[in-house]
Amino acid sequence: MRHVPRVQLRAAASSPPSLSLPRRHRVTTLSTASLLEHQHLAGDGSAGLTSYEAAQDAQERHRARFLAWKGLPEKSRTAEGCPRPLLISFESTPTFTLGRRQDDLAPEQRAHLERPLHVRLLRRPEPIERLFRPQVKKTNRGGLTTYHGPGQLVLWPVLDMHSSLYSKYSVATFASHLEAATQQLLSEVFDLETYTNRDEPGVWVRASSGQPRKIAALGVHHRRHVTALGTAINIDVSVRGGEDVNPWARFVPCGLEGKLATSVAAELGGAAQGMSFEMAALARRWASIFEEGLTDASRRGAGLER
Repeated sequence: MRHVPRVQLRAAASSPPSLSLPRRHRVTTLSTASLLEHQHLAGDGSAGLTSYEAAQDAQERHRARFLAWKGLPEKSRTAEGCPRPLLISFESTPTFTLGRRQDDLAPEQRAHLERPLHVRLLRRPEPIERLFRPQVKKTNRGGLTTYHGPGQLVLWPVLDMHSSLYSKYSVATFASHLEAATQQLLSEVFDLETYTNRDEPGVWVRASSGQPRKIAALGVHHRRHVTALGTAINIDVSVRGGEDVNPWARFVPCGLEGKLATSVAAELGGAAQGMSFEMAALARRWASIFEEGLTDASRRGAGLER
């Protein structure tokens, strides 16, 4: 019998914002450990939601710092001047994103995705019940259409895969690190058994019967070994019902042909009743797990298979 998940995690005290964002957005620094800095974005007055564009802007600002430092002559690069790895976490307003190689949508396809979406999420400190008009955005990731929205925790580490602070990552091993951190979070906090598949990126829920179910999406982009994007975990996002409430019903998500999207709440079923999902606290725990992997990699050094 599944134990009652420990979801009442508490976020650390906030500190002054350090990213330049529009005034309507706020940044909470949840951890400033020795290696990884973690900043959680939240939009004022929207139950903790932020726009996809604001998160993307924060990511690209920090990525630009890394690229500027790497562009300096080698003798001018100092350890003190090197940016710290940064994890940006957020919960997005409803947004459908397209892959960089994907054809532009026809007007009727775009209008279909942009139809009003009813979001009703009550298992959270600030309940949400309202209509949203989703946005459609082109991104620099691979793959096809996917969705980001309320009830989904998005985690974007911005770091140099070839940093001297830890063993070098390839794109494949960095993706595996993202998946492993997500699997540990889901197991530790929610007692969910998951698996990964090299041919189908992301994290999947094991099922003795029925269709495979995807609980976390994965997308990584890198430029000169500096990462962007990351993973998105479906915590309490709607994955059932018609197109008016279930965003996944409006399209075939990337990697889900003949498969299903799922969420923590859907997998827990009745056990989720009375629970409150605190996204910032869950993000902080994921950050801790992710950083443990980085520091373990540093200690293991050349022992890691790359």
